[in-house]
Amino acid sequence: MTRAEQKYLKECKEKQFIESIKGQKIDGKTKAEFRKTDTWKNFRKHLFEERKVDALTGRKLNKTANCHHERFDPTLYSDLDENYFLMLNNQMHDWLHIAISETIKNPKFMDIAKELVEKHIQLNNGKDVKDFLKD
Repeated sequence: MTRAEQKYLKECKEKQFIESIKGQKIDGKTKAEFRKTDTWKNFRKHLFEERKVDALTGRKLNKTANCHHERFDPTLYSDLDENYFLMLNNQMHDWLHIAISETIKNPKFMDIAKELVEKHIQLNNGKDVKDFLKD
């Protein structure tokens, strides 16, 4: 089989796989398989190159940045609509998931967090813990 034929066969299998999971409630194993497809890799690469910065911090994206699905419904996992994705560096991705979960449990979570952050900034004269390590 020629390389062109192999490539075509791979593309056909990938399209068939993606069609088979559309609208399905997929599990972690299937998500991992989806993320191995060229379709996903090219989508993620496109967002990475287009957006360039973390959606929360505005800092440059690192190579391991996450392509965060804003819609958690597992039946929408393979719907690659750019409007429902954020590019986030790892720590911000983890923080966002924690903030969402905690806010669902306690709607005042973000207000409390903001107050705590402001108090820390005030108590430390606008310095971060890293600033004290420099001294």
